[in-house]
Amino acid sequence: MELGCVVRSAQEAELTARLPLDYLEIKGDMLCVEPGEFAALCVRLRAAGLPFKAMTSPLPRRFKCRVVGPDADHAAALDVFRDMCDRGAVLGVRTVVLGSGQARSVPPGHSSGQALGQFRDFLVQAHQVCAERDMTLALEPLNRTETNFVNSCAEAREVVDGLTGVDVRITADCFHIMSEQLPIADEVAAAGAAVGHAHTSSVPRGSGDFHEGAQKEFVAALLAAGHRGGLTVEDDFGDFGREAPAAVDVFRRVLASASASGPSLP
Repeated sequence: MELGCVVRSAQEAELTARLPLDYLEIKGDMLCVEPGEFAALCVRLRAAGLPFKAMTSPLPRRFKCRVVGPDADHAAALDVFRDMCDRGAVLGVRTVVLGSGQARSVPPGHSSGQALGQFRDFLVQAHQVCAERDMTLALEPLNRTETNFVNSCAEAREVVDGLTGVDVRITADCFHIMSEQLPIADEVAAAGAAVGHAHTSSVPRGSGDFHEGAQKEFVAALLAAGHRGGLTVEDDFGDFGREAPAAVDVFRRVLASASASGPSLP
């Protein structure tokens, strides 16, 4: 299993150069720059030396995209999504994590059945955008402070299992699972073979409390589900240069423990 870290700026990417990481995950928001600036940004990001294998936040809040509800506008959201995927592709992104709680929250009075249909329609179209760019789309369940729709791996599995002819994966996130006070092993098992990516962090984010026992359970459950891909640290670091190395050390230790006691890692 590879270890990555979300970065929110070029400066953060540069600070990861000496960390024992396998890849970086880019925050979509930082790609929202003018074309001339984007070229310079890519030069700076590549100089950090680590591959950008994943991207989160492909519908940045600034665009106020809506994919469910009476105000849903899939055409507008897909324009944003497509542009973000094109920008990510320049950096080599291969996994696109769709959380985007604002875009998928269900407004009062809108039925959950309608929301589910709308969301599945959007996922099919977003999957096609990703497939055309040799990318994998991975739906991320979020906790209830971020959205009221798809708050568990079990719910995400129901969503993706209802899709026809497309392979949308699931991003399992230890922070969201713990925030919802759900059983870690059961949640990852519910996602099962559909797990395509994973996130983790301190709980609450930014607290520095990593709950190592829970993290070991999370990694063991990912391995049991057959996941051998990325595990990304996505935290709210107040001082990235000081706090990120400590977090990476924690998760290197967690992965080493899993390697010693569980299924072999590639």
